[in-house]
Amino acid sequence: MLPIVAIVGKPNTGKSTIFNRLLGKRRAIESDVAGTTRDKLMSKTTIGGEKMYLVDTGGIRMENEDDIEEDMLAQAHIAIDGADVILFVVDGQKPLSGEDFHVAEILRKSGKRTILVANKCDNPDIESRKYNLYELGFGDAVAVAALHKIGLDALSGMIVTVLEEDGKTAPDEKEKDADVVRVSFLGKPNVGKSSLLNAILGKKESIVSDIPGTTRDTVEAYLKHGDKELCIVDTAGVRRRGKVAKGIEKFSVLRSLQAIEDSDVSVLVLDYKEGITSQDMHVASYILEQGNGLIITVNKSDLMDNVQEDCNRFIKHARYKFDFLAWAPLVFVSALENKGTSELLDVIFDCNEERKRRITDTDLSIWLEKTVSDHTPKGTKYGQLNRIDSITQHGIQPPSFTIKTRFPDKVHFSYRRYLENRLREEFGFNGTAIRIRFK
Repeated sequence: MLPIVAIVGKPNTGKSTIFNRLLGKRRAIESDVAGTTRDKLMSKTTIGGEKMYLVDTGGIRMENEDDIEEDMLAQAHIAIDGADVILFVVDGQKPLSGEDFHVAEILRKSGKRTILVANKCDNPDIESRKYNLYELGFGDAVAVAALHKIGLDALSGMIVTVLEEDGKTAPDEKEKDADVVRVSFLGKPNVGKSSLLNAILGKKESIVSDIPGTTRDTVEAYLKHGDKELCIVDTAGVRRRGKVAKGIEKFSVLRSLQAIEDSDVSVLVLDYKEGITSQDMHVASYILEQGNGLIITVNKSDLMDNVQEDCNRFIKHARYKFDFLAWAPLVFVSALENKGTSELLDVIFDCNEERKRRITDTDLSIWLEKTVSDHTPKGTKYGQLNRIDSITQHGIQPPSFTIKTRFPDKVHFSYRRYLENRLREEFGFNGTAIRIRFK
């Protein structure tokens, strides 16, 4: 999994400027994750040749935005819980404050690797002030002036050096074992995800190994189901009491992105009693964006009064909330009673097979002719016919298709949806995202 570098500091110290400069000076941003109060809270990028996630914890706000110390403490706890390296940003033009010292103490006691960054150091007199920063206990500060792009190369180099020293750089890309299905289990801490994993693993006598992961309690467990093998990638949920709980919960969603990216199939675990939350919707959208197989799993079915009626009611509700995931299987389980787990494992392998499905050019051509004949695309606003010429499958995992058309950028989203629905009706792809590009 990729390392996480988190930026912490008081408001107006230039955290967001550093965040944007580190991203903007590299044109290697691969994806952006929607945050809370800002558009870009976490981005995957490349710095100094190393891939990583860069997080602006200042994007997570507490309810009382006027309480600077509370806000900084929340940032510090979030970074400690989730990051591999912390960038502690202070204003190089102003004296250190009580909040700076308080957060510095928390970071020091945590033992988490911290790089002290003095921003706004674009004045020659600033060099003499750097010595005052030793009081924070992090040694030499990296002096930068993010607004003027000064010192960013040195900061980038320091980030990479610390990651290398701690062995936290991203592992080299390796060919995945095609016979092993990598599965991520995702869900809030109170949905019974751990109990479900224990039920799945505990009843299997053929567990190959448990491999402890990083400091974020990531665990990989290998097991066999029949003649098939899977690897469960689990990132433990984050719990913390007090006013920082909301921020921690939001950050735990971002951490889930690592597990999603490192898996073939993702299992989104819901709590039957709690229903579907906005956090569940966010995680589902991340899975869809990654192109994984997706299974919606409802735990605690043992709490149902009337199983048939309650299942039907929940299915209707889930299909309404997840209207963009009509293709995702929905499985009911009870971790407490160990019910539904074998069915869940069967569905996981089925979804993975669907991700590898290939359709011949002949079958696709026949499908396209009939599909377009049934419903032709609208023309452009100038009355030009947007003719569709051909379709080919250019990839799998997920199944990916290229459709050649006269005006690729004029295909309406409703027609794109129509084509995807017809593809699924004809060829299946149950439980997997598919990609369609027009050219």
